[in-house]
Order: sequence, then structure tokens, then C-alpha cells
Amino acid sequence: MITSNLKISKLLKEFPDALKVLLKASPHFAKLQNKLLRKTLAGRVTIEQAAAIAGIETNDLLRELNETCMAGGGSEQGDPYSEVIKEKKEQTFINQGSVDDFASYRRSYLDVRPIIDSGRDPLKDILSKVKTLLTDEVLVIINSFEPVPLYSLLGAKGFRYFTEKIDDAYKVYFYKKDWAAEGAEELPDNREKLPGNITKQIEFENTIEIDVHDLQPPEPMMKILENLQRIDERSVMIVHHHREPHLLYPILDERGYKAVCNKIGADSFKILITKKTR
Repeated sequence: MITSNLKISKLLKEFPDALKVLLKASPHFAKLQNKLLRKTLAGRVTIEQAAAIAGIETNDLLRELNETCMAGGGSEQGDPYSEVIKEKKEQTFINQGSVDDFASYRRSYLDVRPIIDSGRDPLKDILSKVKTLLTDEVLVIINSFEPVPLYSLLGAKGFRYFTEKIDDAYKVYFYKKDWAAEGAEELPDNREKLPGNITKQIEFENTIEIDVHDLQPPEPMMKILENLQRIDERSVMIVHHHREPHLLYPILDERGYKAVCNKIGADSFKILITKKTR
């Protein structure tokens, strides 16, 4: 069965007919016809998030997908995932704030529409912008669709958000309430900041190494998550990656792990993952 947490990239790879369903469901999915944009964006977005971006009901989209791609599998199952979807939506929007929270903040704007139209992934630009924010600034992301995945990604870094739609553009304000009062000099991060090489500072009995250099999204994250259970308090996992996996950090944090990323070269990163100690 096709479920709400399946990534769009994997959906289209396993079920080519799904593209027709998406295009019929909403004009927002027209960008998926561009193979370059599909590779750029679809690897991060789940079906549930895509439905939210398009402004359609997740259950309705799932039914259409299952009926088309699974030979009626969805219709025979009734509606088994409605409560799960409701719970996830409540969690997704828990960080939403209000204009009053950042009324006195300065605005720092980033229009990602030209970046997406050029076929590039705007995530790197967004995270770079986030790192330069001052304590009295709010980041305003301008996009042609609602960037739902950013809510959980930046929410894990302590950000709230406020979203408004003006004509055909979405403006999302990401900010930290009372950030200045907290005296934070940099953004909170799920990774432990340790100088030098972590393997020389902590005695580990077991070292688990995996190489995801040649894998395409979302396969690197899937392989990492599949191997997490091998890590205990006396083990460290070393992941060799071609990029820094920013989306991985909040997931690791939720599951009780922490990570340190070291840049080795232009396309070479070493991520060290350990289990949190209580």
C-alpha cells in the first residue's frame, strides 16, 4: 500500500503511473514533469507534505494513488491512515507562530523561485542564509508553493514560522521568539560540537563504517537509518557521504542519536553518529 510518508521520488520511481495521478490532482505538481526539478525537490517531500503544498486532502490523494498504482488496493482498505495523518499534521504545525512574535525584527529576504526554476535545490541557499541571521532578524522565504518540509527542518533548530499567501506567492517568516533574550550567538544544532576528531576523544569498542557516496536520494538516508540499530553506547558509526545530510540530523535527534560532520573535501564528508548518553 502507498502510504503518506512515502517520498515522492520513490513513488515515481516505483510507480510511473503516479505522475498522471499527481498532475490530475493539482497543477502544483506540473513541476514534476521537469526531470531536473523532480530530482531536486522530490527526494525530500513525502506524499503528505506534497498534498499540503498543493492544498488537497492527503486521504483523497492516497486513494487515487492506490487505486491507480495498486490495482484497487487503496479502496479495499477503507481509510486506515486517517488518524495517523491527523496526528502528523498536528505535529507538523506545532511551531506555527504569529506576526506579533517578530513585529520588531528586521527582515532578511530570500526568494527561492529563481533558484528552483534554474533546476537547483534551494536548501543549501536557505541554510546558508539561516547561518547569517542576527538575533533580531526574521528570515522571509518567498516561494511559489508552501515549503512544508522546511517547517520540521527549521523547527528542529528552534524556529517558529508564520505563513501568508499574497497573490500567487507564499511568504514564510522563520524566526526565534525571544532569541535575543536567550543570548544565543549561533543557531541551535542537533550535533554535539567537539573539537578535533571524535574517535580520538572517546573510546569506542566498535566502529561501523558505511559508504553512501554513490547512492542517490533518498537511498543514503535509508541506508543510514537501517543501520542505526547497530549502534550502542560503545559503538560509533562513520558515514562517508558526498554532501552534508542536513535533513538527517532532526531524525537522529528524535531517535536518540547525535552526529558530528567533518568536511574532508569538496564532495567528501565524514559523519560520525553515536548514541546519546542519558
